[in-house]
Amino acid sequence: MCPVRMTDFLGNTTVTKKKEKFTDTALSIANTKLWESRLDATEKSRLEFRDNAKRLAYENEGLQRQLLVTEKDTVDVISYLKREDQAKEDLIGKLQKELKDTRRDARKEKQEIIADFTQRMNQLELDLREKTDEVKLMQSELKLVKEFRRKRGQMQKELEDIKEEMFLTNKEHTQQLQRMEHKFFEEKIRLQQEASQKIAELAERAHTEAVSKLDETTRSVYKENVRVNEALGYHIKESEELKAAEERLAKENKELKEGKELNELLVQEKVVENKRQKTQIKELQEKVQSLETALSHMVQEFEREQEITKSQAEIQTGSSKVEIAKLLRTVQLQNKEMNKVKKLAKTILDQRTEMEQFFLQSLEIVKKEIAANRAKYLRDATTAYQKKMLEAHGGKAQYPKIRNFQQSETSTNSVFDDIKAAESWSGMGQKIDISELTWEQRERVLRLLFAKMNGSRVRPKPVVSLAPTDIQKRASLKIEPLEPSLAIEGPPEPEGDSTFITQADTSNDFTGNQSSSVLPQLVSTEQRTDMAVVS
Repeated sequence: MCPVRMTDFLGNTTVTKKKEKFTDTALSIANTKLWESRLDATEKSRLEFRDNAKRLAYENEGLQRQLLVTEKDTVDVISYLKREDQAKEDLIGKLQKELKDTRRDARKEKQEIIADFTQRMNQLELDLREKTDEVKLMQSELKLVKEFRRKRGQMQKELEDIKEEMFLTNKEHTQQLQRMEHKFFEEKIRLQQEASQKIAELAERAHTEAVSKLDETTRSVYKENVRVNEALGYHIKESEELKAAEERLAKENKELKEGKELNELLVQEKVVENKRQKTQIKELQEKVQSLETALSHMVQEFEREQEITKSQAEIQTGSSKVEIAKLLRTVQLQNKEMNKVKKLAKTILDQRTEMEQFFLQSLEIVKKEIAANRAKYLRDATTAYQKKMLEAHGGKAQYPKIRNFQQSETSTNSVFDDIKAAESWSGMGQKIDISELTWEQRERVLRLLFAKMNGSRVRPKPVVSLAPTDIQKRASLKIEPLEPSLAIEGPPEPEGDSTFITQADTSNDFTGNQSSSVLPQLVSTEQRTDMAVVS
């Protein structure tokens, strides 16, 4: 039983090996046919890609020629607009200067005319004021003379009344003085008689009483003594009052004498003044006559001068009005020209504003493209690096150099170094096609052109070497694993150890939707500022 089973087992094993050998041969043939078909398809695809690349290259060349023509036309238009702008600015400056000069001359001439007329009017007013003052002085003197002539009779009458009053006053004063002296002497004699009589009576009465009343001697003598003393005091007081009245009357007499002398002096002065006033009246009458004659002559002369001055002023005013009308006409014409120039300047300014807005929009578009390209580059670089690491991990390739995808100052192989390399201007000739520039370089060109257009001075930078650096070479290549090769001849180049900035299809990007508005202005940097790349 066992041998049979062993034989069956060996037979089955042989049949199985034959079947496996036949299957491997058929599989190899099938694989060969498959790879041949794939090779044919790849070859056809390569030929199609080559044809497409040639066609795209021809189209690209045609578009570049068209771009150069368009950019040249744009540069010519901008140059023409700049020349027109400069010519119009010069014309505006010239017209403004002429207008200022004309206004200044007109203002100066007007001020001179006004000053001349003002000076003449002031002189005439001064002469008129002087003549008026002289006439007023003459009129006041004449009025004084007439007033004196009118009051002369009254003054003479007052003088005579004063003389008569003084005479009567002196006469009355003399009579009153005589009466008072006579009264004083009579009163004095009467008082003396009364005093003597009273003394005698008192003596007799005292003697009689002394005889009759000897026992009351002391008392009666005392009383009589008192009464006599009182009477004596009364008489003494009355005597003093009479003396004071006499002194007062003497003083009044003296004052009246002095007043009389003063009145006599006043009368003499009035007589002398009357004589002097008569002489002065006569002189003033003669002076009034001469002044009236001179005044009539002066009035006639003033009227004649006034008529002459008025006629001259009318003539000068007429000529000034004609000149002012001419100047106003000139100013109106210049204002019209200025309005035209202002409209033209406004149009130029609007065009310039449109250009500035166009540049700002272009800069905004370039900034967006820079941000998009940098983000795309970071994603592509990360994907390529990870793919290489996976291939190296599978043993299909060597491990790439370690790359840093974070910003770090100490990193020697960072992705951001490639991004910074896109801003470098090294390795470029004097004449460069705009499609060869990176978006960062295009932004720099736009900013330089915008600053140049606005009249800003660009600070020159030191000239750098024209030889391309390793980073620039790396930044100018494409990421091969992610995009198909468009080379016309030869196989695609092998991948290196580093990833690169996305600069592929820059010509196609320039013909895209958003960036197409940037192209017509970029070549102007090449002809107006020598690209401002090397400087």
